[in-house]
Amino acid sequence: MTKTLAILPVILTGLLLLAGCGGTAAGSGGATGAPKRGGTLVLGENGQEPTCLDPHGNSSSDGPVTTVPVSDSLVWFDADGTIKPWLADSWQVSDDGLTYTFKLRQGVKFHDGAAWNAEALKVNFEHMKDPATKSPLAAAYIAPYKDAKVIDEHTLEVRLSSPYSPFLDILAQGYLGMISPKQIKESPQSICEHPIGSGPFVLDKWTKGQSVTYHRNPDYNWGPASAKHTGPAYLERLEIRFLTEDATRYNALAAGEADAIDFTPPQNVSDVKANPDLGFLTAIRPGHPMAFWLNTSRAPFDDVKVRRALLAAVDRDSIIKGISFGEYQVAQGFVTSSTPGYAKGLAGTIAHDPAAADKLLDEAGWTARDKDGIRLKDGRRLTAYFPIAANFPAQRMQIAVQTQAAARKIGLDIQLQTPPEQELSDRSIKGDYDLTSGLWATNTADVLWIQYSSKNITTDERRGQNVARLSDGKLDDLLEKARRSTGQAERTELYNQAQARLLELVPAIPFYDDPRPVAYQKKVRDLSFTPAYPSPYFYDTWLDE
Repeated sequence: MTKTLAILPVILTGLLLLAGCGGTAAGSGGATGAPKRGGTLVLGENGQEPTCLDPHGNSSSDGPVTTVPVSDSLVWFDADGTIKPWLADSWQVSDDGLTYTFKLRQGVKFHDGAAWNAEALKVNFEHMKDPATKSPLAAAYIAPYKDAKVIDEHTLEVRLSSPYSPFLDILAQGYLGMISPKQIKESPQSICEHPIGSGPFVLDKWTKGQSVTYHRNPDYNWGPASAKHTGPAYLERLEIRFLTEDATRYNALAAGEADAIDFTPPQNVSDVKANPDLGFLTAIRPGHPMAFWLNTSRAPFDDVKVRRALLAAVDRDSIIKGISFGEYQVAQGFVTSSTPGYAKGLAGTIAHDPAAADKLLDEAGWTARDKDGIRLKDGRRLTAYFPIAANFPAQRMQIAVQTQAAARKIGLDIQLQTPPEQELSDRSIKGDYDLTSGLWATNTADVLWIQYSSKNITTDERRGQNVARLSDGKLDDLLEKARRSTGQAERTELYNQAQARLLELVPAIPFYDDPRPVAYQKKVRDLSFTPAYPSPYFYDTWLDE
């Protein structure tokens, strides 16, 4: 995940929109023979290397792809959005939504021999919430977790402080994968470097800046409910290489040095699709689209008319088509189209209308202009500051420059700044910016609470993710009710209303629904995504060679 001002690295999950080239909808396929065992699969990653391989201490978009081979999840989030058993055989939820009773799968062992049981699950929950874990995601996702009680060896009763409808959904994410209770208790300092899970692969070595390698767990026999087979994984070994440069990653695939590459560069997708020796798999990452957030707590974006003006001035369709070679889908609102609870009926609401933008700024009192064409009010220029990191992704920089140009046409001066990293961090915490960028991927529309609840504005006591610093009572009420709702239809309606409210408030300029395009050699069979967070999943994968 890319770090920019006030933004944690991106995360992912949700209902998937899949497209195969020479493969099945669920992954690469087309083989007529039985799966073969053995071989090493090499995956080229995009260089967003995690700083920690502890799934609970991770927030990189490469996080799940490096940790899911090692750690299993409590439940499985299926492609149709249903929750299915995995390390939990079954569960019951109390009528008030405050108590979850999990019956756990028996016979599961961690790589160090520790048993999977109710105590192991409790220890994992406590590790996620422990401040010492420094969890950027898992702790936030299970914030309503209060405590747990071991009923018997394979039954755990979990109590929440308030009803939390996404609880089961987020427990399916790789960021909340289970690790050995023995390692948590006896050697917590070793988890970042070498996590011990119960998954289909055992971690061998992490060579920072280069790769992570794994070997098959020969005792594995507890795959998720949707798996195509039982028993150990087919692959003997797995290697994930960090290949930062787009050209390097694609050339490694073309030369056969990599069997598959993640985040296929958009400029190469058409070549991949045209190559009979390559296959293609993609999914739109659910959650919040890539956006430029507007700081609503200070001028000029404390005025909703100014925010609406900028949104109307930017030709998002043209920008996204250009920077993605036509591969990216323009965002239609504040959650992606693959997110459960997406308000499909609101698609097309955002219009490119420079004339309307000019009118809105006139109404806001910015009627005069200086010699450079920048609008003035009470002797002040209409200026907004956009501090960005020195390693700002090239595509986002193109979007920033084109947004800057569109804003200038309506008399708004967006100044792009590249302060030192420490200054950038300090300004992020203080709210000393007018624009910032990023995305947040997760498999529920509760991403709206994460990004826009007034409870998530950063304070001296707490680092929040509401970087737009939006505070709206009506929106807060809708999002709190949705979190507490125990009925799917009611929850969907509340999230739809929240999305409509955000289109009125315009706390951000949403640009595109972020895809995860994977290209692979045709010998790679049954490569798929984990639906709870679209990242490559290798349990069913095999090599036809």
